[in-house]
Amino acid sequence: MNIYWLGAGLFPLDWEFCFFTVSEYKEKIIEKRESNPEYFDMKTGGVDKLFALIDQRVTFALNNFREELKGYSDELRCPAMITPIPRGDNSNGADFIIILKRDEDGDTAVYSPYPISYLEN
Repeated sequence: MNIYWLGAGLFPLDWEFCFFTVSEYKEKIIEKRESNPEYFDMKTGGVDKLFALIDQRVTFALNNFREELKGYSDELRCPAMITPIPRGDNSNGADFIIILKRDEDGDTAVYSPYPISYLEN
């Protein structure tokens, strides 16, 4: 997992309005599945499998977030957020980035299964 910390109290990612919360995203996935359930299930393994993957990523992110901020406030400004990211391989699939935003100063942690080069500096 690639983890990027944005802000350090200076310039956090203050765009939470453009990302879905995890629960909003899951609702959208269910809506999308309804248009072609067979294809959706073939590509994703089904809603249960997809939601289990998302939940696993969120759990990892929350645990890491709390560990990194041990001794400091780890309260979130908003619920965990999520956005898709293309895998960039021959599967032509997508994966998920989890975004956590600290309430106190807005520091933001981005958890991505793939490197995001423009966040590395």
